[in-house]
Amino acid sequence: MMSDVNLGAEQQSTRSVVRILIQVIGFAASIAALGWAVKVALKEENRAQLENLQDASVAQVMMLVGLSFASVAVNGVIFWVVIRPVHKIRVTDVISTNAIGTFLAYLPFKMSLVARVAIHNKRDGVPVLTIGAWFAAIGVLMLAVLGPMALMSFVLKEVGVLWWIGVVGSVALSVGVLIVVARVFYGDRGVARLASVGLLKRVTEMDSFSKMHAGFDMVACPVSSIWASVFRLLDVLAFAGRFVVAAAVLGLPISGNDALLLGSVYFLIGVFSPFGMLGTREAGTIGAAALFGVSSAAIGTGGGDGGEGPIAAAVVFITAVEAVVNLGCAGFGVAWLRIAPKKHAQVEDAD
Repeated sequence: MMSDVNLGAEQQSTRSVVRILIQVIGFAASIAALGWAVKVALKEENRAQLENLQDASVAQVMMLVGLSFASVAVNGVIFWVVIRPVHKIRVTDVISTNAIGTFLAYLPFKMSLVARVAIHNKRDGVPVLTIGAWFAAIGVLMLAVLGPMALMSFVLKEVGVLWWIGVVGSVALSVGVLIVVARVFYGDRGVARLASVGLLKRVTEMDSFSKMHAGFDMVACPVSSIWASVFRLLDVLAFAGRFVVAAAVLGLPISGNDALLLGSVYFLIGVFSPFGMLGTREAGTIGAAALFGVSSAAIGTGGGDGGEGPIAAAVVFITAVEAVVNLGCAGFGVAWLRIAPKKHAQVEDAD
């Protein structure tokens, strides 16, 4: 018996070491990818574009800073509106936590996720399982926005009036379907419906089920889901706007569709990168630009390097500005959470 316990402990220890090694190797690869992106951006043939940085106007720089700040604030608001149906937290607290998590997302070991869970659980009193349901609800709503946007971009190939009509209509439809489905399973009536399924009855009787079931309550709230979707759309457009501004500074005019593509890739890699977003976003976005010919279209040639050079300069420029903004926002977030009194209360009756 003791040998089985020891064997299990050894296996657990081995798995932990392997996970740590994977994270370390992955982060090292991410840093190498960032180094490659910087090297490409500093190529001799990009010298003219880089020199344009000296001529950047204050308005352009402030616009890029503002769009980076907007992403931090908007994502914080998304977290806030989604949790409101089941748990009340000050919007400034959620935005501050998001600012800290956004900066920590540069690092491996899921530091961003760990920090978010620790703050919301210890400071705001949100159960860990409810936090998991909260993040899942945000992820589902994000897909309900990004999916239709990607579909419209693939079908129409150009961002125009028709694209906007298609995006607004398809996003409204997808979010509406999510709300309808969630309302079938939310609240006590939803639990009863789930319990009527034989295989799920025992699950619904578990003490932890109500904490996980809160995810249905979040998505089922029309006000929260609609506002979260609107802000997500604004967030994606803010990412696209960064590429428009950076390309304008560097003298690389790109189309709205190209900016939307690059902004979406940059955003999604940052969300899903398992080793931290530093380096993976830059290399991935440059690769996407070369794959789809975005940078070649921007400079009007199909250069021998695949055209990734000029866009690499824009990507690195965006990351540099963003890093400074995220550091400042994280500092503000830490300061705010230290001085702001703790205040949280459960919402018993959400609609």
